[in-house]
Amino acid sequence: MTALPTPVPTPRTEPATDAPRRGRVPALLAAMFLVNVFGYAANNAAIAVLLPSQVRSAAGDGAVAALALVNGVSAIASFGIPPLVGLMSDRTRTRWGRRSPWILAGGVLTAAALVLTGAVSTVTGLVIGWFLVQATINIGLNIILATIPEGIPAKRHGLASTVQGVGIPVGGIIGVQLGAALVDSVMVAYALLGGLFLIASVISAVLIRERSNTAQDAPDLAREPMGRQFLAMFSSLRDRDYRWVFISRAVIYLGYNTVFGFSLYILQDHIVLPAGLAPASAVATAQTTSIVFLTIGTLISGPLVDRLGRHRGFVLISSLLLTFSIVLPLLSPSWTMFLVQAGLSGFALGAFLGVDLSLATIVLPKTGDAGRDLGVFHIALNAPQVVAPFVAALAVQHLGGYHALFIVGGVFAFLGSLTVLRVRPQQVTT
Repeated sequence: MTALPTPVPTPRTEPATDAPRRGRVPALLAAMFLVNVFGYAANNAAIAVLLPSQVRSAAGDGAVAALALVNGVSAIASFGIPPLVGLMSDRTRTRWGRRSPWILAGGVLTAAALVLTGAVSTVTGLVIGWFLVQATINIGLNIILATIPEGIPAKRHGLASTVQGVGIPVGGIIGVQLGAALVDSVMVAYALLGGLFLIASVISAVLIRERSNTAQDAPDLAREPMGRQFLAMFSSLRDRDYRWVFISRAVIYLGYNTVFGFSLYILQDHIVLPAGLAPASAVATAQTTSIVFLTIGTLISGPLVDRLGRHRGFVLISSLLLTFSIVLPLLSPSWTMFLVQAGLSGFALGAFLGVDLSLATIVLPKTGDAGRDLGVFHIALNAPQVVAPFVAALAVQHLGGYHALFIVGGVFAFLGSLTVLRVRPQQVTT
């Protein structure tokens, strides 16, 4: 899963299991920020630097296909865990509430999975390790979102979205810089990242301070069989407008991750780097540049669309700009052009996310199950980064090398930009 902002829709029929309490908002915002910063630090460090480096050492010339395998198998965890864990946490009854135990468990399990991934040196070991990381890290990253409609007043949900969104690029910068600095000591890197995420999870679980819900009456969840709820996990995608927003985000992210998920290999095999600049350090520089501009784009586009409206138009323009940025290296395989691509694509993606968050909130259907439905929407971010390596491997190995990679990524981003036009304009007026 690649480290990027997740929308915070407000379910309209969520049971009031833990009504917002005065003075609790700052603690919830701090918990959300910590989980996102150190969760995405671990994820970005591994995806951008550590995992590709391990796969290259283990598979040699077959690294492209091997990385696709490692990420592809983890797709099972990325697709299934968020809604499933969200559903289970909705039904959890403990003296510490229903969210805190899951956040704490996610921190412990993620730390263990990261250490395991750092200890293995074969493709098979990396497949197992990375699958476990994706399965466990999504617990905390998804569950923390459910605390927003439950613990933060509706009039401050915008602030919660901003805090969560800023935490993700901050974590991304920390992750890629730490990964590049410790690329020759991957075990140390994974252990450090796991320890930081565990500490963040423990602090966040304490900050949430949920009430005991062991005697809480939740008749709707208690009476409905678990199997039936499991089968209904993706029912929100039956709504036409929500489905097209989901598809648009997923396809645009697929185009983005098809190219940027292979940044290390692009810089090793295709881009001409200045003398003395190592590919791992170049990845860290490019990723940091991209994340800085992503943050700027997000902060600009969100308030602007609130002021002007026209959500579909903003999404279309920002995603077309992303399409253009993805294909820029076709003009020149130089380090300067790659940096320009990183900055422009980061700004475009940030502008898209800032607007798309608002669009998704508007069209989200009534569900009554915050953990489950936020987990489903989380898949639109997770799925592309695990599918993209297969697409990238196909492009590089069978369609013409890295030139084909940029073209394929651009085509997906362009198609994703067009799908937002399927959302009915009358459904997104503000």
